[in-house]
Amino acid sequence: MEIYLPVADVKVNVLILLALGLIVGFFSGLLGIGGGIILNPTLIKLGIPPIVTVGTSVAQMVGATVSGFLAHLRLKNVDIKLGLFLILSGFVGGGFGVLLTKILEEAGYFRTFVLSFYAFYLAFTGITMFLDILKKEKKKKNRLTERFIRNLPLKYRFEFGEFSVLIPLFIGFISGFLSAVMGVGGGFVVIPALIYLAGLPVTKAVGMSLFQMIFITAFLTYFHGTVNHGVDIILALILMAGSSFGAVFGSAVGQRISKDITKLIMASLVSLVSVLSFYQLFFEKNKPKPALKEVHNFISDFSHNHPEIYSLIVIVVSLIAGTIISMIAHRIKTVIDIYIEKRRFQRG
Repeated sequence: MEIYLPVADVKVNVLILLALGLIVGFFSGLLGIGGGIILNPTLIKLGIPPIVTVGTSVAQMVGATVSGFLAHLRLKNVDIKLGLFLILSGFVGGGFGVLLTKILEEAGYFRTFVLSFYAFYLAFTGITMFLDILKKEKKKKNRLTERFIRNLPLKYRFEFGEFSVLIPLFIGFISGFLSAVMGVGGGFVVIPALIYLAGLPVTKAVGMSLFQMIFITAFLTYFHGTVNHGVDIILALILMAGSSFGAVFGSAVGQRISKDITKLIMASLVSLVSVLSFYQLFFEKNKPKPALKEVHNFISDFSHNHPEIYSLIVIVVSLIAGTIISMIAHRIKTVIDIYIEKRRFQRG
């Protein structure tokens, strides 16, 4: 069952996209990471242009993060002042990243850049995580690092602690930049950085990551849509439908397994995506681009002729759709939980 993606100008099996969204959402909910590290190399493998892959991946995250953000807001895991520093610096890093993607795409090197990053960065991350799992004794926090962080200037008392404003500014800039050029959520940068550099508990670090992400992804969706014309609303909605359902059930599974098993799954997954990226980078020849042609359909024409309006529509639709899909997914999960409890009671 193929569907035509108007901005990507590609026909793809819709069931494959839904399944991909479910898998991405499940691992995102299970591991607390942005699904882009799985999603983007796979979309490129399916023939989606890299510039559309990155822009659309960011767009689908706008809706996919809504339910998580609202949940952490209710749990008071969000510090508004700290979030503003993360968001504003993320805008700067994200804006720089979008401009870089435009330059690389026009030069014909963007696919190589994306796959190289995934191949080498994820290989390093996977190896590091496996070594950490194998170590019997955990290293104590480096005293030199602690001293450096403690002596940083421009300290400010946030709701979650007192530390230099340079820390959230740095974290926000890097996560915004990576979100823009890689189409990934900044969680895999923001969460560990807030834990180790700012001393936040895990739950509050996750809440702050989601708070930043919902604004950064909306900003980057607008920027990608207006600068690179690389946001396909049809592809975004299909992926969002799958990922929103997957995230609800992934988070539920994550609460029932140990942290060591979770870390092992994440290390294996990251390593697998790295191998896939290496293969695409070195063994699959990049097909020469045909002469640029204008794609004429209503959505594509509208996205090029009115990019500002189109980008705003994508953001609003993503937020509304993400909220509705998440509510439905949570309701289904509740019904399943009640059914399982009844079965246990009957057996007991």
